Amino acid sequence: MFKCAVTKRTTRPGEKMNRVVVETRPKVYTEWIKEDGIWTEIEVGRGYETVKEIPVSDAGLRMLEEMDDERRKAFLKGMR
Repeated sequence: MFKCAVTKRTTRPGEKMNRVVVETRPKVYTEWIKEDGIWTEIEVGRGYETVKEIPVSDAGLRMLEEMDDERRKAFLKGMR
């Protein structure tokens, strides 16, 4: 059981929880290697990491999918 962030209702026991990412931030992945006895940090990739996600029921997920892009972005921005 969990409380859906979209519908504000508590779900039935055993109902599947969906997670919707609300906020991300850029991330630089690095690795330390040893060259000629000197440790050097090198960049191995760039990406995004999840900062916040919200629990959403199947009904809440359908509601989000039915919203147009502008309205969905405004709704999710309010969840931050």
